Amino acid sequence: MIRGLYLLVIILALPFYTVKGQSAGAFFSSGTIKMKIKNFNGAADDFSKAIEIDPKYVAAYVSRATTYQHLNDYFAAIRDYNKAIKLQPNDADIYFSRGYAEQHTNDYDAAVKDYDKAITINVSVAKYYDYRGEVKYIKGDYNGARKDYDKAIEISPNIPSFYYDRGESEFMLKEYAQALKDYNKTLEVDDNYVYAYWGLAKTKDKLKDLNGGLADATKSISLNPNVPDFFITRGLIKKQLQDYYGAAQDYTSAIELDPGLSIAYTYRAVAKEKMGDSQGAVQDLNKAQRTKQQPKKK
Repeated sequence: MIRGLYLLVIILALPFYTVKGQSAGAFFSSGTIKMKIKNFNGAADDFSKAIEIDPKYVAAYVSRATTYQHLNDYFAAIRDYNKAIKLQPNDADIYFSRGYAEQHTNDYDAAVKDYDKAITINVSVAKYYDYRGEVKYIKGDYNGARKDYDKAIEISPNIPSFYYDRGESEFMLKEYAQALKDYNKTLEVDDNYVYAYWGLAKTKDKLKDLNGGLADATKSISLNPNVPDFFITRGLIKKQLQDYYGAAQDYTSAIELDPGLSIAYTYRAVAKEKMGDSQGAVQDLNKAQRTKQQPKKK
């Protein structure tokens, strides 16, 4: 449920301390240019030089943290955000960015605290609530997540992902009628928001509108045929419609996309058993068990 990286932009007066004729501001500007062309290692080096010249250069710490996030070194990013916060403790965006980095290290409690702090400083930024809602969702606090998405929508009512995320929370709360409304609202804002069709398919399945769910699952696959969950959902609906061959085909498609998806082998085994292929069903159950036992690739 995680979307694109929000880059923190802080505009500060460039300092003029120099080493060997170059100012901290010159290195900062060079690093910013390198970031734009995605030379993140080079950018980090330049921001480091700016910090060496001026250890109180907040924007350099923040920008270096951003480059570290692009390089997937979230712990290094957190260290830089810590330094930036010590120097500038009332900047909501820095707390938000540190929360984002903490979220990506799975330190969800710390992330919530930083999102809380960002909101305390500035109550009017929708993405703060959105990301806090995402962490609450991950932690299983679906009602808390929904409340945060309510607030995000109140502030920015034209962001489709906010409605989708709220729909996901409502789905987990088994409030299927509300979930349907939010998935449909997502599509009103953006009719190509593919996961909203998947959300509709899952929800209609729960409400036993199987033909409607089948149509939505098929639509999600037509928009993006590379998501295993879309095929799994359509396969489950086909199974309930007693289209066991079609269900098995969908589970096979999911396996082709993700050979380590053990649940797909289990579902395909059930479909094969329904078709009278007991030997194939046993083979798939064995594959499912072997897949579960394989270590996850890091």
